[in-house]
Amino acid sequence: MNKVTCIWDAKAQLGEGAVWHEGEQALFWVDIINSKLHRYKVDKQRIEVHKTWAFSNNISSVVPCAEGGLLATFRDGVAHINLKNSQVIPLCELEKELVDNRFNDGCADTRGNYWFGSMDDKQTDASGAFYRFNAHSNDNADNDTDTNKQVEKLTQLGEICITNGPTFSQDGHWLYFTDTMAGKIFRARLGDDGAIGKKELHIHFTQDQGHPDGMCCDTQGHLWVCHWGGARVSRFDSKGNLVSAIKLPVPNVTKCCFGGPNLNTLYITTAATGLSEAQLQETPLAGGLFAIELEQQGFVYPDVSMKTSEAKQAKQGKESKEIQQ
Repeated sequence: MNKVTCIWDAKAQLGEGAVWHEGEQALFWVDIINSKLHRYKVDKQRIEVHKTWAFSNNISSVVPCAEGGLLATFRDGVAHINLKNSQVIPLCELEKELVDNRFNDGCADTRGNYWFGSMDDKQTDASGAFYRFNAHSNDNADNDTDTNKQVEKLTQLGEICITNGPTFSQDGHWLYFTDTMAGKIFRARLGDDGAIGKKELHIHFTQDQGHPDGMCCDTQGHLWVCHWGGARVSRFDSKGNLVSAIKLPVPNVTKCCFGGPNLNTLYITTAATGLSEAQLQETPLAGGLFAIELEQQGFVYPDVSMKTSEAKQAKQGKESKEIQQ
């Protein structure tokens, strides 16, 4: 196996949200605590190019948007980011009544929907939940109420303190999602119409493995899982059996995704938060972005459309906020 390498020593407090943007041939990822969006790209001259946008309100995940730019989760809901003019346009507000909650991980599915989860920022209460932004659920949405109807709260997945995942098999038949504090990864079968089947326990971490965090699937149906407090990414087969592991020189490993021209580079985000000064001295690359070339290959999900929100977007244009470059 090739060696894992730190390709961006970003010192992120809470690196997360790695996603490969096929159109831009770039890796996007975030620092939730510092509310920053990062883009890593290798240009035609093979020069690494880093770009960072600064936000307010704890950006936590992003997915490519079919109309350009990105869709993103912030502390209080979903918004569109225009990367050309650095504008953020809110699309729907969620969990306003849960003042200690924020949104966390997210991922597109094979049907062009955006799934994401919330969590208790105090990490004590099971107040988190998973949601699905249904891109084509209401093509005639033209008011504030209809826009929020695009987002479905997935109560059947349970109430969770810290949600992570979700991710999906390449054929779209399996949803995987995580209860990080409980150390459990669940899965549920998805119907052709997106209906969610009964959830079942797929993988249960032991204490010495740390806590399961972000994850992704490869083309062979295996699941790659990041270990918070476990300093590695593990690969599990479709039955939940451990196949192999990639060790990292930092303890808190948060999210991984496949990318690169051949989709065989595994990009891995990490976090510095929660580490003592002594631990940070021992692991100076904590919060960095890592990469490793693999024999296995990943895949990309479709871009998510927000076309059913165009009417609301026009109304909210006056409320768009400039990002500090």
